[in-house]
Amino acid sequence: MGSFYKKIRSSRSLSALGFLALFLGFFGLFAGKMGLGNMFNTMMGTAYRLLIDTCFYLMAVAVLAGAIAALFSEFGVVELIDRLLSPLMGPLFDMPGAASLGVVTTYLSDNPAIISLARDRRFLKCFKEYQVPALTNLGTSFGMGLIVTIFVLSQSVVVGSGTGLSAAAGTLGAVCGAVVSTRLMIFFTKKEIPIEQEAVLDLPEEEGSTKKTETTLFLRFLNCLTEGGRSGVDLGLDIIPGVVVICTVVMMLTYGPGGRRLQRGAL
Repeated sequence: MGSFYKKIRSSRSLSALGFLALFLGFFGLFAGKMGLGNMFNTMMGTAYRLLIDTCFYLMAVAVLAGAIAALFSEFGVVELIDRLLSPLMGPLFDMPGAASLGVVTTYLSDNPAIISLARDRRFLKCFKEYQVPALTNLGTSFGMGLIVTIFVLSQSVVVGSGTGLSAAAGTLGAVCGAVVSTRLMIFFTKKEIPIEQEAVLDLPEEEGSTKKTETTLFLRFLNCLTEGGRSGVDLGLDIIPGVVVICTVVMMLTYGPGGRRLQRGAL
């Protein structure tokens, strides 16, 4: 009996018991209100809808963005944009001109498009290492911009007047927010990363670049589509655990421990 209590008193055992108590207490709040069966049914249903409606949508966006990024990198569009827009992107964002490609892709699609670009080796060659983390700030500032703009413009029928000025004001606000957010991130990354350090290309050699053994234009085009799209699939698989697990808990907390609204088909 004495040895048993000594085992229980060990720090690892105490932490395990403490975690188990918190874990059971947390889900016990839901089970006490909803019932154990309803809690598991709601949890599984929420996770399923998040997987089908959200994760696969984000994966589709990442696949398309990855394919486009690979095409632009292979045929020199990224380098051309970098040269043309560096005089604009540099003073505003302290970013190379190639970063504008991230603005366009996220504005036309959604936030994960910037991650697909950041996984392309030839795209990263245009950046310094301290600028790479700020791509997240730049991309998320314009994510789903086209969808929101079209929605605002369509409200002119509802309100009975033009909404073009409102859409323009929102776009201007996104630009100002992007400048502030990106500059703040770069301000902190410059303190941690040497300014002259080139971007670290720690991706596999074959990822983000097409095979050079094929010389025909058609085969280069197909290779870019497949390899770029494959990077989007990998990205989509990577985000599934975080989205499903975290958002399931957050949504159950949002709708309250009663869970009735969520169970009746709020998803």
